[in-house]
Amino acid sequence: MGQKLYCNRYAHFKDPLVCSVVCPYRTRCQDFALYYDANRESVDGVVAEYFSQREGAKQQQQKPARPVLHAAEPVGLRALIRLEVKQEMAESTYIWIGKDDQAELLDLEEIIRRAERGAKAKHIYKVAQEMELRFQLVPRKRIEKAKRIVAAEAERAAARRSRPRPVAVEPPPTAPLAVAASATDLPAPRRKRTRLAKAVGE
Repeated sequence: MGQKLYCNRYAHFKDPLVCSVVCPYRTRCQDFALYYDANRESVDGVVAEYFSQREGAKQQQQKPARPVLHAAEPVGLRALIRLEVKQEMAESTYIWIGKDDQAELLDLEEIIRRAERGAKAKHIYKVAQEMELRFQLVPRKRIEKAKRIVAAEAERAAARRSRPRPVAVEPPPTAPLAVAASATDLPAPRRKRTRLAKAVGE
């Protein structure tokens, strides 16, 4: 794949294949969710190629390899494949299963016409989404949540940049202080007159 993804949890660069099939935090990692959303086709292709090579190596292997200590166990292919919505249908259609267990894809008008003619279905299922089996390395809800978090952070950063900063107001210039006079220029302190109390009988 030739690309590396920085892992904030372990503080190093990793191949996205490692994140896809080994990392236990894959479905909760915001960084991988955003990377996977932007590079889904290439990541899914690398994962599919890895599992095909792994299955081929297992079939050709003659003797079991010696276990490697402290190695992370890769997840199985079945754990990565999920039914996923391919597209939302503009108009709902219905699957009509007749008494002979034959399934037909009909619209609502045809269902009503058959009911008016007295035809009865064994089962009727409403189909509103087109589904397909795909790799689901990160659930779609998690990707949307990561996008909302990044958008909120960008909005807060933009608000901080646009917020007016307080301007420091310089105090008005003050008049220079008069130089204190020297000790010789100061007037002599006045002596206080003290009145002596006269003795009684004087």
